[in-house]
Amino acid sequence: MSKLQNIKAVKEMMAGTHKTQTRKTFAMGSTKKELSEEDIEERFEDGSPKVWIETDPISGARTRVTQHNGFKSREPENSILKQVRDALKVPDKCPECGKDMHSHEKRLNHKFYFKRGKCFDCVLKEERAIKNQGEEAWKEYENKIMLSNAEGWFKDADKEVEVLKTQVMETYWQNAQGEVGQIDVTEFVEKMEKDYLELKNNIRKQYS
Repeated sequence: MSKLQNIKAVKEMMAGTHKTQTRKTFAMGSTKKELSEEDIEERFEDGSPKVWIETDPISGARTRVTQHNGFKSREPENSILKQVRDALKVPDKCPECGKDMHSHEKRLNHKFYFKRGKCFDCVLKEERAIKNQGEEAWKEYENKIMLSNAEGWFKDADKEVEVLKTQVMETYWQNAQGEVGQIDVTEFVEKMEKDYLELKNNIRKQYS
């Protein structure tokens, strides 16, 4: 059972849903501890700390604290929820042209910001300029985009392959007498790794 629990924990860590990554607690009252400026991440308009980091003097664990109206919430500094919020945060203005990122083209602006780091109009202008350079330049551009998409997929696939390897390595058999033993899956795992690496190399070669 402990092995199954370990596999489950690995899956949760990969997905960012493990209790050590998402656990959040709440406390009432105000903070009396002196905070260093480097530990304060955000302040209220009156200058008082709104979000800060506290370090446990014994364990050294770092906790992000947020002051709300009458209470504080706490979560691990490396909380996956904080990472997701930061990743999904879109600036008010396009970093390249200064256009409003939340205008009537909000959906397209957000989509292309996460993919290309700029608004929809900037991507269109860039692509028109590349097309004007000729078919060869456009083909090179398309391959660059496809390779970038593939690399993004590899990052997720790499994690899935590692989880699959863990599950396969924990494969057991049980005979008619109820005796349990472990199956040697070394060759299978090696072939799986080889085939996956070959797939990645072929895709990279195709779009390089």
